Amino acid sequence: MKIAVVSLFIMLYALSANFSEVGGEKSHEKKCTEPKASDGHFYMEGCLRITCKNGVWRPSLEETVCCYQRQAYTPHTTITATTAQDGCTTSLIECRQDGGNAKMIVQVGSSCPTVASQDQFEGLQDMLKGQISEIDQLDCSCQTESTSSTTSTTTATYTTSTTTTTTTSTTTT
Repeated sequence: MKIAVVSLFIMLYALSANFSEVGGEKSHEKKCTEPKASDGHFYMEGCLRITCKNGVWRPSLEETVCCYQRQAYTPHTTITATTAQDGCTTSLIECRQDGGNAKMIVQVGSSCPTVASQDQFEGLQDMLKGQISEIDQLDCSCQTESTSSTTSTTTATYTTSTTTTTTTSTTTT
């Protein structure tokens, strides 16, 4: 009888060590320390999400914020804006929402005036030549008898970032 009571006592002790008091499930949950927390709890530290897992604090990047130079930025904010030396080219880094995650978007814009293309310049040059020709014809029709000739010279300059083109047109009537 003493052996049966001692055996029963040992079995109860073994069962209580392997099972939790609630629900009879095994208790393998380890708790994190410094700070104390249960498995699955987390806290934020800048761009990091620190989660308690199996009694160990594990860091990971937080996906709901943008991380730039170790600083967290919430969606819908401008992280940085820069203007180039030309004074009209700007670049922005913004934090945007993409589903459940945040992502950084780079935008570059320019408010610099645009320069005419070679084709546009040649079109303007042809138009000016035509107008000069019309003016010269009007001048000639106003003179009843003219024995002298009239010479007109037109100079146009086209500049791009790498080349300068000068065109001279001479009309003699």
